[in-house]
Amino acid sequence: MIWLLINVRLGRMHIQWNGLSSFRIQTNNSVLVTNPFADSVGVAMPKLKADIVLISDTKNDLCNNTKRLSGDSITIIGPGEYEIKQTFIYGIAANNTSTVYVIEDEGIHVGFLGALDSGLTNDQLETLEGVDILLLPVSTLPKDQLSVIVSQVEPRVVIPYLYQQPHVKVKLEPLQTFLKELGVKTTTAIEKYSIKEKDLPQDDTTTVILTPTTA
Repeated sequence: MIWLLINVRLGRMHIQWNGLSSFRIQTNNSVLVTNPFADSVGVAMPKLKADIVLISDTKNDLCNNTKRLSGDSITIIGPGEYEIKQTFIYGIAANNTSTVYVIEDEGIHVGFLGALDSGLTNDQLETLEGVDILLLPVSTLPKDQLSVIVSQVEPRVVIPYLYQQPHVKVKLEPLQTFLKELGVKTTTAIEKYSIKEKDLPQDDTTTVILTPTTA
């Protein structure tokens, strides 16, 4: 994968987890929200303003509640290459109706796997090459693929999502499944992960656990 190089002063990226497979990613350029979920899943999606909305599967209530968001947003659905407010997004097909995305901003590359339910193909690996932060779904992937995918992508940071939460009606794996498969000791959860490109971990992959924001 050939990344675009932009001659700008790089700022900080802020990542928050809204719960399930929804994240809020803010930079100096834009606010991006992934997979806003419907109230029918048992928890309320926070009311957020977004410039960009990524939907990995329009047919799934875990992913498609764009009405919950405000602002003059642009919704991205499916594979392709996009540039919005100096945020670059690359999408590649995953399952029959799902998409894997890479988000590039502030010199940082974030891989968002949506609801991926199998190992990565060569094309998907090529798209994910050079990803700094990998957002990894715990409940849709086979357990043995959690560590395999992290080893293949070699991100500097991995953030798990789509695991058991209070009041969620969908049956999900506990966070412990992720921690066990990756051999990670329980870490303290934080509300927001903020990072500059120059401050990304340089050695072993760092695991970041986020607490979901409230509606």
